[in-house]
Amino acid sequence: MELQVQKINRAAAAFIACCIFLVLTLASPTIAAESNDALPQAVERASADDCAILVEVGKNQMNWGIVASDFAFYSEFDRTGGGTYVEDCPWKELGVAEPLRPSQQTKKGFFITRPAYNGEEATVSLEYSISGEIVDGRKTRPLIRRSKCTLEKKDDHWKLVVCKLEMTT
Repeated sequence: MELQVQKINRAAAAFIACCIFLVLTLASPTIAAESNDALPQAVERASADDCAILVEVGKNQMNWGIVASDFAFYSEFDRTGGGTYVEDCPWKELGVAEPLRPSQQTKKGFFITRPAYNGEEATVSLEYSISGEIVDGRKTRPLIRRSKCTLEKKDDHWKLVVCKLEMTT
């Protein structure tokens, strides 16, 4: 009787091992596909023209110059279809100070969207926000303002043509 129980236990163990092997073998393509999805998406950096446009808008609209604007600059965006677009330009070479990071200025911030080009013309959206603060003992309302800016390229330099207010709160 004891020998018969041992044979059944061995057969059951072999069957279980075979099932585990089959499950792992059949599941491995799924596991591989899932792990590929978890890989980091591509990072695209701002082009030289993108950077020139960011600086032109920042100088004209945000008082960004050899001294950084008093607003934090948000420079990273999700791309359509995955990945990230990063505005990490050589600021000093472009004649402006390194912008404040959000960790350096938590109450005021701005961003400039990736330029959309149409020949020698480009458009961006500029949005800035100011959180509600206590001024003279009273809490102020938060402010968000968005403008659409148009630029033209003349003699290899981008020039701001106009910024039109789109929305304010």
